[in-house]
Amino acid sequence: MSSSRRRRRRTAALCALVALPASLTAMAPAREAAPEPAPDSVYAVALGDGFIAGEAARWKGNAEGDWAKGGVPAELRAATDRTQAENLPLDSVYAPSASDCHRSDTAEIHGAKGAPSPHGEIAFPLNLACSGAQTRHVLSEPYRSERPQLEQLKALLASERTKVGYVVVSVGGSALPEAARTCAASWKANAYCSTDPAVTEPVLKSVKAAEQEAADTVAKVKEALAAAGSSARIVLQSYPATLAPGDPATTAGDEHTWNRWSTFGCPFYNRDLAWLNTEVYPALSASLKKAATAQQVSFLDVRRLPEGHEVCQKATHQAELTTRGRVYLPSAADAQWARYFERSKTPLPATDEAESLHPNFYGQQALRTCLSDALRKIAQAGQNLALQCAGAQREAPTDVTATTAAG
Repeated sequence: MSSSRRRRRRTAALCALVALPASLTAMAPAREAAPEPAPDSVYAVALGDGFIAGEAARWKGNAEGDWAKGGVPAELRAATDRTQAENLPLDSVYAPSASDCHRSDTAEIHGAKGAPSPHGEIAFPLNLACSGAQTRHVLSEPYRSERPQLEQLKALLASERTKVGYVVVSVGGSALPEAARTCAASWKANAYCSTDPAVTEPVLKSVKAAEQEAADTVAKVKEALAAAGSSARIVLQSYPATLAPGDPATTAGDEHTWNRWSTFGCPFYNRDLAWLNTEVYPALSASLKKAATAQQVSFLDVRRLPEGHEVCQKATHQAELTTRGRVYLPSAADAQWARYFERSKTPLPATDEAESLHPNFYGQQALRTCLSDALRKIAQAGQNLALQCAGAQREAPTDVTATTAAG
């Protein structure tokens, strides 16, 4: 094929990515891709599910409220909801609205901006991840009216005007939201999920299968990069453990009373929290690390990132009304870094249910800080690394650093 024909094909592919006609805007990637990039622009791309897309980044912490008294007071909701506190339209917090992918304006991938890469400094973070997406939606199946994420990545790679410096991948964690919902339902039914084989066996099986899912995804991304002649580095990451580990860290309040949920958004027994934190989360991280090692890519373990700031963590604070009726909004260093289980007497809207236990605004801030430091260390080393980020009580999200992963 002549070089002029290759240029025409690549230019056409880029135009398809950044200048879709109005009738196809629902198929467009997130708004980071909307402006036509300048020559030699370098991208960092996020692929995966809601944890990396930025689901729940709408919220600055959680707020106390009892449904018997009308739920969360309007003043507290307004103080913690960025669409109200910062007077932002929902589509500026989660975009594009047409697809409901909930790609946040503060999502983790934005932490890549300015990081050095094999193709130069990252200028454009591009979020192709989508809330609720599973591995098949990343690789081959359309989802929420969008093309597979890998196809969107290939369209970007096909342009001569752009280069990709990093691809950050978050896949294989589909068991986590389902396990949490099941354990919450068990609590409401006065039963333990962690002692029920009908719950534990499918969850642990899914966690084990995550290794192959992640390995297959990374392999396909590597193929796409190789076909485009790209030297981009791939970072596979794990999932944050957004629930406290049970006694003695779990929030005050009798675990057998409705106050545990209606006030603290924590419908879990301590022994079930312990099961999630000692078996499920570590096993998932181990599976994903094996996949990264097998595929010879970098691994970023964010399992312990919310430590000291988890949902149900008694060392944290929620927004509340003072005795004088004023709003107390805890600082990021004292707040929870993930969205709690919203509570209502009626079924939750799909948006509120999807946000549960995903990193909130502060959690995404910590993830951005973590990713930024990790990418700089990978670039400095000039090779793949296994890194981890861990939070701590009374630590701000901007204080997080990436260190060498144990083992």
